[in-house]
Parts: sequence; structure tokens; C-alpha cells
Amino acid sequence: MSAENFNLQVSDEAKELLVPERLTAIQQAFVQMDTNQDGKIQLEEYITAMLELERTRLVDKFNTMDTDGDGEITFDEFLAVTEPHYVLLKKIREFDSNKNGLLSLSEAIALADKIDFPVTGAQLQRLLEKHAAARNGKVTYNELLGAMVRFGFQ
Repeated sequence: MSAENFNLQVSDEAKELLVPERLTAIQQAFVQMDTNQDGKIQLEEYITAMLELERTRLVDKFNTMDTDGDGEITFDEFLAVTEPHYVLLKKIREFDSNKNGLLSLSEAIALADKIDFPVTGAQLQRLLEKHAAARNGKVTYNELLGAMVRFGFQ
């Protein structure tokens, strides 16, 4: 039932203070919750409406997490959502040519170019110098990630 067909008692004050579009939206929300159409929202009507809203929100969140759309959330899909840097760490690992857990400056620059990290090679070298000095010019994945995050990259 629409708010127009439902005889809601709206105060003059509400009509004066709220823009008509907002008042209409609120009336429609009220009418949707008032399932027995008695002009009042009982506790059970309210709970039912709120649970449906929460269900919709949770379904949307689930669908966002289920990146392959198979109706199930794998651990990797869950991990990608709960650990925001996991996907970036995986990308960093792709550029580790010998898979030793360390990236050379050239590997880090190649990664930065691939993911459009907005720094020059010289800037990246300065970001990584303090970490790389201890390991023959190489940085760990987490050191590179830390430098990227400090620079504001997500």
C-alpha cells in the first residue's frame, strides 16, 4: 500500500519542517513497516522489517565476498576481504622472480609500474633504502607493502 492510500496522521509541524520528498519517503517507510495497516508499528512489525533490511545487507556483503559467484565463500575469498593487504601481497609475490621472499629494486619498480603506484623509480628507491641496505638492495614483501601503505597506496 502506498503512503497516499494510507491515511497517516502527519503533524503540521512535520509538514512545515521537512521537505515534501523526504516526508514522503519517511511515510512510505512507515507504511511498509506497518504491515497490519493500523497506523502504528508494533514491535514484531519493526523487528521483521529490520531483519529483512539486515538480511539484504548481509546478502549483498556475501555476494561481494563470493568473487567467483559460485554461492560459496572460499577461505581465499574470505581472506581477501578480512585482510585488506592480502591481494596486494599476492601481487608483490608475483614479481619475486626467484620466490625467495625478497624483491630487488628492479622487481619493485616493475611491480609499481604494473599496479600504477604513483612514484618514480628514484622515489621508490628512497622509500626502500633503509630496509634494502641490510639485504643487498632487496626488501621483503611486508617492507615493500609498508612503504606503499605509508605513501597512501591501498
